[in-house]
Amino acid sequence: MEQKTKETRITFPFQVTKANGLVTVDNLELPKHTKIVKGLQLISDHPDKLYYRGSQRIEIGGEELFPDGFDSKILMASVSVAPRERFFDLGEVLPGDLLVKIRFEDKEHPQAPFEDGYQVSLVVLIQEAT
Repeated sequence: MEQKTKETRITFPFQVTKANGLVTVDNLELPKHTKIVKGLQLISDHPDKLYYRGSQRIEIGGEELFPDGFDSKILMASVSVAPRERFFDLGEVLPGDLLVKIRFEDKEHPQAPFEDGYQVSLVVLIQEAT
């Protein structure tokens, strides 16, 4: 019997509250029926801050997908891009232990003052068993 799957988007939000600081989030978990991680994207309540100031390391299932210092702007998409095409295509990454870890770094940039901080969300596109 063929197993049925569906695409799901999982959002992991976190706050950046310290200018020129690190935020480590290592307690995130994908749903237990996750079969494949297909893509991801970064969004923010202040996209300009994320674009100019942010970089990160992202690990899913024990596998480092993006190393320390990977620019956030590469994982962002404008609203003029069709919703289905906004994800950075990962192919078919196995979910491993289902854990998602993010080490986000904020760095000073003259185009985007820190002010009161900002929220970042990692959106993960998965395929899960139904």
